[in-house]
Amino acid sequence: MPKIKGVNLGGWFVLERWMKQSLFENVDSKDETGFVLKHPNPKEALINHWKTWITKDDFFWLKSIGIDSVRIPIPWWLLDDKPYFSPLEYIKNALSWADEVGLSVMLDLHTAPGCQNGFDNGGIEGVIDWPKDPKNIKLTVERLGFIARELATNNSVFAIEVLNEPHFNMDLDIIQNFYKDAYQEIRKYSSKKIVFHDAFRPNDSSWLEFFKTNSFENIGFDLHLYHCFDEKLTHGTPKTHVDEIFNVRIPTIQKLNSIIPVYIGEWSLGIRQQTLVTDLDFDYLNFEKMLASLQLYAYNYASGYYFWSYKIEHQEAHHGWDFRSLIKRGILHI
Repeated sequence: MPKIKGVNLGGWFVLERWMKQSLFENVDSKDETGFVLKHPNPKEALINHWKTWITKDDFFWLKSIGIDSVRIPIPWWLLDDKPYFSPLEYIKNALSWADEVGLSVMLDLHTAPGCQNGFDNGGIEGVIDWPKDPKNIKLTVERLGFIARELATNNSVFAIEVLNEPHFNMDLDIIQNFYKDAYQEIRKYSSKKIVFHDAFRPNDSSWLEFFKTNSFENIGFDLHLYHCFDEKLTHGTPKTHVDEIFNVRIPTIQKLNSIIPVYIGEWSLGIRQQTLVTDLDFDYLNFEKMLASLQLYAYNYASGYYFWSYKIEHQEAHHGWDFRSLIKRGILHI
């Protein structure tokens, strides 16, 4: 199979304030839960956002530069679960555009009832109630069945990711049992690829046993590899970042990809420039270009990758996360 070259369409159907701050003007929240509760007219604002943040023209542009797949984060509130509003109609539009343009789609369940990670991208920041109530897990499994039945039938969809970024401190037994239930539910309706996130522990020995002992077919393993969260990297030297790529990431990807198709579901050029240990005459622009090239080199050892994310509103503050801008400025070459 050819390597997938993909981009995330983040901030579209699951809001994150930092990605489009103007949408949150006068709304005291970083996440979608706060947005729908505190915005004076959240439904109208969301519909306008869904219609305009990404359009069919963006799909055509991505295809024109050599991108062949998009990862689309979607929320668990697909059925107008109060207080949320469902973007289902617009998700279906996106799948139709992908089919028309010739882009494959990984549908990524990005949120779960009760929130699986406490991050803004989980729908509600500071809350991790998903594993505390079996009803939350049961509802998540049911929604994955709905996604397989109602959305994965589109020709563009090649994979369903069952849950984005379960928290790194969450019991892996809970996560892996959920993965097994999710697999069985999806397989009632679809034979398309099912992708599991590593819960930020790709080298945990339990994963090898998990994949070995379960009779899974057509699955994948999602790793998110960033340079801006691990203190070793945020307070390291440029060489620290290079060593991480060659001495940690490439061996990990090679080991896992020999057992199961690995996808780097999220990566970026986001870096903590203010804490990077450098000389006074350090050329950050060339370092950024090198970091882009080295990551692409490393992630080609996987079965595919998806940059996070296609567009960011305030490029000057978050330029390392804005794929379209990075391409146009010649920093990133796909």
